[in-house]
Formats: sequence, C-alpha cells, structure tokens
Amino acid sequence: MIMKNILLKGLCLLFIYGLISCAAEKVKPKMTYYHGLKPFDLCFTIVDYTAEEIEFKIRINFNSLFMYHLILEGNEPLAEGWYSTLQNAEEGYRVKIKAKRGVVFQPRKTYRLCIGSGSPEEAARYRNSYRCLAEYEFVLPQK
Repeated sequence: MIMKNILLKGLCLLFIYGLISCAAEKVKPKMTYYHGLKPFDLCFTIVDYTAEEIEFKIRINFNSLFMYHLILEGNEPLAEGWYSTLQNAEEGYRVKIKAKRGVVFQPRKTYRLCIGSGSPEEAARYRNSYRCLAEYEFVLPQK
C-alpha cells in the first residue's frame, strides 16, 4: 500500500513536471549574421532611398535566379526578402527593399546589405547563425 502511494505520487510529480516543461517558452539565441565576401564597393550603388525603402543596383553575378537580401543594423534585420538576381547585360540588377513595419532608415547610420542563398528562418532550424555570401556595408547619405 505504501509502495503504491509513493509510485502514484511520483507519477503525478513526473506528469506535472512534463506539463511545466512543455508550457515553458524556449528562448532561442539571437541569430548571428556572419560577414560574407566583400566585393568592391563599385559592385553596389544606392540608387535612391526613403525612410521606408532602399533601392540598390548590384553588379554581382550569382548562380541562382533568386537570393535572399537583408538590410541589417548590427545583427538586427530591418528589411528582408527574396529578390530576383536576373541581370541586364551592363547594368547588373536592381532591388527595392522595404523596411519592416515600424522601421525607419536614417541618414548617417551604418547598415549592412547581406545577400544569402536561403532565409534566416531556414537556417534557424539547425543553427543560430546565417552566412552572407556577399555583403555591403553602407551609410545612407544626407538628402
């Protein structure tokens, strides 16, 4: 009888522990965006920008027709998405990247354009790091 009582209490405690651990939020470490190749600055041009959007002209020939583009401030993504890398013969390709809701691009601040082959969400399944294949550090000029 005593053994049955101890076993029952142990199973109840184990069940409660299981519920608590399932309900507890798991905090994932913040994603780290590793610096990629830094092509010559001549490969990148800021065509135009507003507080909500930046347009780039990029003269890099990628093997993929679509690449994932991110604008980062440190390791914080401010804008991101899949964009076509289909190029004109001499021009390269153009990309207009819109900021996330509530984000404002500001002149004289340093940002990074990170171009990768997949999305950070895909990378986060396996690790908390993302490799930029090409990277461009820039400061928005005062208008």
